Amino acid sequence: MPGESDFINWIRTQQRSGQNIILPAGDDLAILRWSSDDLLVAGVDQVLDGVHFDSSKHTPRSIGQKVMNRNLSDCAAMACLPVAALATVALPANCNLSYAKELYLGLKSAADPFDCAIIGGDTASWPHPLAFTVTILARSAGIQPITRRHARPGDAIYVTGPLGGSILGRHMTFSPRIHEARDLATRFPLTAMIDLSDGLSRDLAHICQQSGVGAIVESSLVPIHPDAIELSRQDHRPPLQHALHDGEDYELLFTCSGPCDSAIRIGRITAGQGLQLQTDQGLQPLPSLGWQHSI
Repeated sequence: MPGESDFINWIRTQQRSGQNIILPAGDDLAILRWSSDDLLVAGVDQVLDGVHFDSSKHTPRSIGQKVMNRNLSDCAAMACLPVAALATVALPANCNLSYAKELYLGLKSAADPFDCAIIGGDTASWPHPLAFTVTILARSAGIQPITRRHARPGDAIYVTGPLGGSILGRHMTFSPRIHEARDLATRFPLTAMIDLSDGLSRDLAHICQQSGVGAIVESSLVPIHPDAIELSRQDHRPPLQHALHDGEDYELLFTCSGPCDSAIRIGRITAGQGLQLQTDQGLQPLPSLGWQHSI
C-alpha cells in the first residue's frame, strides 16, 4: 500500500527552488531567503485524535502542548530559532469553550519558553474527532540550517538521548531540543540532522535517502530508554527493537564529520545504499519499521 513517504516523494518532484526559495518541501522545514543576513524557515504539522493522541485519555492542555512541541522539534532538527506560529483547529461539534481554551493554553505554554508568539490561525467545528495544525515560522539566526542532505561516507551517526517506549507517556511530554541543536551546530561539523519522530530506523533512512548514502548502526551503542525496557516486559519485544523502531522520541539524530563529545555515537555513514545493523553475529539488514501514515 502506498505510504506517506511515497506521496512526499511525488510532491518533491513537483517543486523547484527559486530566487527566494532555497529549499522547498522534503526536509523538516522549508528555507526561504529573508534578508541579507538571515533566512526564514517555515513548516506545518498536524495532530489527529486517535493517531497522535487520545482525547479520551489526554487532557486538552497536553494535546495543545504536543502539537506545538512537534513543530518546535522541527526547528530543532534544523538548528533554527522559532519566531511565531499560526494554529488551525477543527473542533468536534460537542466541544465546549473551556476545552477550546485549554487547547490554546497548551499551545502557549509550549511556545512561551522559546519566545514563540502565536500570531493567528483559524477555528472550525465538525462532526468528527479533533484535528489540530500549527504552522511554524523560524529564523536561522546566524547558523546555517542543518538539512538531511549532506551526510557523507565516514561521518559518525549520533543521537542526543535514549530511545524507545515513548508511547508510555513521553510522546506527550517531550521537550524540543532547540538549545541543544544550536549548541551542536555551533561547536561541531554537523553534516545532516533530523528529529526522531518516526523512529530511528525510518528517520535515519530519510537522511540516507536524501544524502545518497548508506549507514551502519551498532546495536551495542544504541541507547535504550527505561520505557523501552518496561514496554518490552508488556509486549515481549526486545528493548533494542523498541529503540530502533518506536516513533516519537523527539531526540535529535545527526551525522558529523568529526568527533562530538556532546551526544551518543551509534554508528557510521557508508558509501553503500541501505541500512545495516552491526550485532555480535555480524552485519544484517536494518529495515525501516518506524511510523508511516498510509495514503
